[in-house]
Amino acid sequence: MKIQIAAQIYLKSMDTMKKILDLVGFRLDKKSKEFTYAKESIMDYTYNNLNKLFKDLEKTGLIKKCSCGRNSLRKGYSNCSNCHGSGYENV
Repeated sequence: MKIQIAAQIYLKSMDTMKKILDLVGFRLDKKSKEFTYAKESIMDYTYNNLNKLFKDLEKTGLIKKCSCGRNSLRKGYSNCSNCHGSGYENV
């Protein structure tokens, strides 16, 4: 079975984002405005950069839109065996 590159990038990025949010949560009260701001910033940065990366990889012909029709990274994990929520699959 081929490794789905976009899915692996997506899953690793989500894991990293969650770990960062957990670390921030140890330092800040999760109900505070500071935590809310930090969480929003971290999530925006992660998702925006993933979108840029996937569009660049699509332009180079390494990946294409997934047949499942997923169109937003922010919807989280998916049961799709190709993209797992990234919205892209190998060419």
